[in-house]
Amino acid sequence: MTGSLLIFAVMMMTATTAVLADAFGSVHYDAKRDQIVVTMIYDGTHPNHHFAVHWGRCHTLHDQIQGPGRKIINLGIVDEQGNDAARKRYTKVVRVSLADLSCRPATVTLWTSPNQFTRLDIP
Repeated sequence: MTGSLLIFAVMMMTATTAVLADAFGSVHYDAKRDQIVVTMIYDGTHPNHHFAVHWGRCHTLHDQIQGPGRKIINLGIVDEQGNDAARKRYTKVVRVSLADLSCRPATVTLWTSPNQFTRLDIP
């Protein structure tokens, strides 16, 4: 019975390793280049993953907590090779230009799969 439990535990650890999600490392606003700079942490078989950037719609809040007229916007950063087998951990810096973003100043909520998120205020 102990051998069966050991095999089950190894199977569970292997399954868990295979489904590790993308995560954020450091996230900051680069004022000089007007960019959000994100270090993505991901698992895969190679370091050349491409990350797609998906902007949501700009919303204006009208409440006392965030301040009247405060703008918020979602930013999805999605690993286009998200189904790559989790063999090794990699990091990649993703730079997102804000040059054409009119939703400012704003709080940007950055999302990646499955439910990793962080927030950043931009001027």
